Amino acid sequence: MSLSSTEIQEAEDIERQRRRAQNLRTRTGRFRILIIGRANAGKTTILQRLCNTTEQPKIFNGEGHEVFHVLDIII
Repeated sequence: MSLSSTEIQEAEDIERQRRRAQNLRTRTGRFRILIIGRANAGKTTILQRLCNTTEQPKIFNGEGHEVFHVLDIII
């Protein structure tokens, strides 16, 4: 089965984006993201999708101290 020129172009675009993302991660090492929204609006889900993870993010207050999630303390 052969691929159409559109499918080949899409595959090349995806590979190019993957290489750019990998290059950016290599050069940056660490970055910060600010996501603002109402409770249960999907903020953590967006962050997890961007980072390709299912781990809960670490949250820091304005002074740079980690804020622990209430459920983590209860458990």
